[in-house]
Amino acid sequence: MAEDLGKAFMKMNKNPVVLTIDDEQAVRDTICAYLEDYNYTVLAAENGQHGLDILKEYKVDLILVDLRMPELDGLGVLSYTQKEMNETPVIVISGTGEIGDVVKALRLGAWDYLLKPIVDMTILLHAVEKCLERAQLLKINRQNQSNLEDQVNQKTRELTEINSRLKRVVESTKKLLGCGKLDESADLLLQEFA
Repeated sequence: MAEDLGKAFMKMNKNPVVLTIDDEQAVRDTICAYLEDYNYTVLAAENGQHGLDILKEYKVDLILVDLRMPELDGLGVLSYTQKEMNETPVIVISGTGEIGDVVKALRLGAWDYLLKPIVDMTILLHAVEKCLERAQLLKINRQNQSNLEDQVNQKTRELTEINSRLKRVVESTKKLLGCGKLDESADLLLQEFA
């Protein structure tokens, strides 16, 4: 049993991890089977509360969530993810085609919205791939921005130090030019270059 769990964690680290949260067993099973065929590791939850429990225990790369579920609905899951893990893509898959639900879901941070039943599963696969690609690009962009900020800060420190040294040279030069004796000039010059 412990070996199986270890293998599952190793597999999760290699493949993108998707959490599907839906109260319909058939929907969960279909999504799991389909995405696993495309080398995704898929975790499943039967309601929003169970989904949040999984999210607190495992790192997932993408969440698929239904809107209408017992205990905690999809909007509750979206509220949580928006506050706690807003960089994780969430795709809503719902049978309610009400525009108000779509607007609420998008305002709460959903990255995409698909209508049930999903007749062509390639639509789901495309949405998953598109969201994961976008998340990866955002992560790379953040890393690049952080690296650039670090480089700017380092160069600013270096330029500040050079500016300080130049000010000292200018001050020494002013003093040197004001000296009437060669001995004083030589001493100041030696101090400056020391």
